[in-house]
Amino acid sequence: MFFIMWMHAGAGPSWLGKPVGGAICLFFLLAGYFMPRDAGDCARRALKLGLAWLLWSLISLGLFMICKPDTALSWQKAIGWGTAAYNTPLWFLRNLAIYQLVIAALAALRVFPRYNWVMLVLIISFYWAAAPRQHMGLRFDWMQAVLLGYCLRCVPMHTIADWLRRHAIGLVLCIAIMHLQRAFHPDLLRLFGISTYGCSLPMEALSYAVLFCLAGLGTEHYLPRLARPMAAAGAGMLFVYATHSFLYAPIYRFKIHGFYDVWAPVAGLIILTLLGSWLTRRFPRAMRVLGAK
Repeated sequence: MFFIMWMHAGAGPSWLGKPVGGAICLFFLLAGYFMPRDAGDCARRALKLGLAWLLWSLISLGLFMICKPDTALSWQKAIGWGTAAYNTPLWFLRNLAIYQLVIAALAALRVFPRYNWVMLVLIISFYWAAAPRQHMGLRFDWMQAVLLGYCLRCVPMHTIADWLRRHAIGLVLCIAIMHLQRAFHPDLLRLFGISTYGCSLPMEALSYAVLFCLAGLGTEHYLPRLARPMAAAGAGMLFVYATHSFLYAPIYRFKIHGFYDVWAPVAGLIILTLLGSWLTRRFPRAMRVLGAK
C-alpha cells in the first residue's frame, strides 16, 4: 500500500512502477487464495464488493463535486465506465468483483479442484499471450493472478510459508539476477522460441510479489512486535486504498519537498489508518459495508 500511495502522489522515482505492479499482483493473488470454496459464497462476496465499489464511487463523486464544482460531470467518469473514474483506485474493486463472479461460475461448474492442473496449464499458456483488449475499463489480464491464487488454495498457507522460508536466499538471488541482468531472461526465452511481446502477467510483478511475501515472513520472525500492529492495520487497507487520493490535495499544501516526497505516503498511511480505525469503532456497520465484509 505504501508503494501504491507513493506512486499516486506523483513524486516517486522512475523505478516505482515495478514494485507497484508486484503489490497489485500480490493483492489479486491473495484475493484468489482466500476466495470462498462454495460458488454461492463466491457470488455473495462478489455482490458485497460490487456494493462497496458503488458506494465508494458515490462518495468519490460527492467529494469531487465539492472540490471542483465547475467541472462538467459524467456518469462514465463517476463509475469508470471505459475511462478513468474520479477516484481512479476504485478500478481494483470493480475488477475484483467481476473476477469473483467468474470464479463463482467455474466453481458452480465444478471445475475446481478436480481440474486445477488444467487451469494452471491454461494460466501458463496465457502468460505468453498478448493481454486482451480492455473493455469498459476492465483489466482482463489480472484475472490470471486471481485464478493462480485460487488454484494454489489446495496448498496450505503454512506449507507455502515454510517453502518460502527454506528457499528465501535462493529466491532473492534468482530475482536479483533477473533484475540486474535484464537481457538474460528474454534471450533465454528467445532461445526456446518463446516471445515475451504483450506478456500479460510480467515476471517482474510476480518476483516483487514474492519479495513482499518474504519481507512479511521476515518481519513476522525477526520483528514480531512490529508485525502484529502491521497485520492489524492491514485489515483496514481497503479504506486507505479507496480514500488516499483525496488526502493528497490538502497535505501537499504544506509544500514539503525532498527525497521524492516520501513523507506523503508515510503521513497518508498513518492518518488514514487511524481515521479508518476510529470510523470502524464509531460506525461499525457502515464500515463493514464499505469494506465489503
